[in-house]
Amino acid sequence: MGKQELLALGLLGAAFVGGAALASTGNSQAPWFVSRAAGIGAFVALSLSVILGLLTSMRLGFPGLGRAFNFEIHGFVSVLGLTLVGIHGGSLLFDGFFHFTPAHLLIPFLSPYEPAWTGLGVIAAWGMAIVTASFWMRRWIGQRTWRRLHYVSFAVYLLAFFHGITSGTDTGAMPVALMYAASAVTVASLLALRIMIRGERIQAGRSAAAADAIPAWTERPAAVRTSLWFDREDATAGGWEGS
Repeated sequence: MGKQELLALGLLGAAFVGGAALASTGNSQAPWFVSRAAGIGAFVALSLSVILGLLTSMRLGFPGLGRAFNFEIHGFVSVLGLTLVGIHGGSLLFDGFFHFTPAHLLIPFLSPYEPAWTGLGVIAAWGMAIVTASFWMRRWIGQRTWRRLHYVSFAVYLLAFFHGITSGTDTGAMPVALMYAASAVTVASLLALRIMIRGERIQAGRSAAAADAIPAWTERPAAVRTSLWFDREDATAGGWEGS
């Protein structure tokens, strides 16, 4: 078990112990506050993970640190985000007002609080778990499948974004609203840049393939090609064609 997994388990364990302790004090709102804070932190971590993934795919990660280090940071932020999601949902089990159950947290659209929008968050959490788990499955599923699976991250981001701005009770606060806006603008801009760069690479590849398909004689200087053409016409006029 690596350091990231140990950190995740440690944070989850501490969150559940802390949640149980808070619940035992009779303060039923404390788990709700913990859930809100962890939810915001989880979205920040998800945003950073998507941003780092886009930067790494465009070879624009932390300069001078190498792709391996950038990939490690990307994986660490993903694990951190998933851990915060676990705290975000798990702390609600100790909430004394809505009385969440494990089924409410694991099955979409069963939540006693904003079931539709919370359901989007549940789906996003499952998608985030799948994408994060793929970091350890890459050697078995292959690089191509792993890269394709990472496209799920964009759907996860959208679901988490709408879950946060609709069911989050802190969305109206200016710092939180600005955080959501900055995250959306950054991700959208980098995604547009990524699509543009990919389109240019595909076009360059097609141009290179087309150039390779041109017959060798057409690559000769224009004067040489013209000379060859007139030699062929002279040969035809002299009765050489078809002889």
